[in-house]
Amino acid sequence: MVLVFAISAAAIHGRKPSSTAIRGQGMQTVPVQTVPVQLGDLSSVNTLTGTVSANLQTAVGTKVAARVQAVYVDIGQAVHTGQVLAQLDPSDLQRQLAQIEAQIQVDEAQLQSALDGTANSLAQAKADLNQARANYEQSRTDYQRYEGLYNSGAITKQQLEQARLKMENDQSQLEAKEKALKLAESGDNVAVARATLNKDQTAAAIIREQLSELTITSPVDGVVASKNIEVGEMVSPQTTLFNIAQIDPLQVTVNVSDQIIADIHPGTEAQITVPALGAKIFPGKVTKVSPVSDQVSHAYPVKIQIANPDRSMLPGMTASVVFTGLKTQPGIVIPVQAVVETPQGSEVFTVENGVAHMHMVQLGAVSSDKAVVLSGLKPGEQLVINGQNLLSDGSRVTVVQSADQAGATGMINQIKQGAKQ
Repeated sequence: MVLVFAISAAAIHGRKPSSTAIRGQGMQTVPVQTVPVQLGDLSSVNTLTGTVSANLQTAVGTKVAARVQAVYVDIGQAVHTGQVLAQLDPSDLQRQLAQIEAQIQVDEAQLQSALDGTANSLAQAKADLNQARANYEQSRTDYQRYEGLYNSGAITKQQLEQARLKMENDQSQLEAKEKALKLAESGDNVAVARATLNKDQTAAAIIREQLSELTITSPVDGVVASKNIEVGEMVSPQTTLFNIAQIDPLQVTVNVSDQIIADIHPGTEAQITVPALGAKIFPGKVTKVSPVSDQVSHAYPVKIQIANPDRSMLPGMTASVVFTGLKTQPGIVIPVQAVVETPQGSEVFTVENGVAHMHMVQLGAVSSDKAVVLSGLKPGEQLVINGQNLLSDGSRVTVVQSADQAGATGMINQIKQGAKQ
């Protein structure tokens, strides 16, 4: 049978033709495909699609700026807690430690000297000051005498300059001995020596701690998800060297509608299939249920933990989730493709005696391919599942049986293409 189609102006502009317009077209009809409305198991609608992700992902860094000396792992490699991932070059810190340790030896000697000399340090400081004062007085007298000799031409300018330098040196020594006497009188020389030693010992301890940080180890069991360093590169505390993903267990995140979220709680069991891994069913349990719905989908994010001992499942894979043990009852379940969303609400079309009838329906749970109808349909009605976007209430239709579905789909697509032009 050859069907002849005519498209109204409204359809050409992407709008459904009115029932009046279609009735006015005489015998012209719209080809549609239908299925009978049936009761189904509402649990089938609870099959949700989610994404597999690592249960834990840990960034591995360094507390020390250094050059990368060696890298021992690569992306995808399994690692265990404490395993060495990389080694940073210790040579700069080792040189710093050697210098500070040498200074500590000097500090210890100075402290011991200060402790040993406490009893007579004041007397010695006074004696040293008296000697320094005498030396300065003598050198100043000599310089004044040399000035007279120079003015009379008895000595050279170089000899005068030498006398001046000696006087200035003796003056510096005098000032140093005056300070030493004050220090001896205050008794702070031991405290100063001890403080200096403590400061350098603290610096050495910090360097030793930094040296221990140069061996980079894994903080968790997992798989190397990313490696951001190469041998010879400089790294700093701002650098993420590796990311370690824990993939046993893994988790799947799904968005659950408000129709069933009340039945989902931590501990709820689920069955997970991963298309990339075939039909194998992975058992899982809910670990977290968000109390706040997503602003876009209005669904509630739920996390499910899955054992992955053979590590066949990987983060990023798509998973199908069915919650087990939920309350189920028979109800009307239809293909989600049959639903036409309009500003007035959700519409579906049924066919009776070659005429399309529009129904406003109230939907319950909706999955990627099925929807629960709470009201607006009855079992046994013939539901339009292809061609409904071209219908209005009262449109005349031709139902194409399953054997002719391919041809019907082609005709419907031709109509849709014509409506877009």
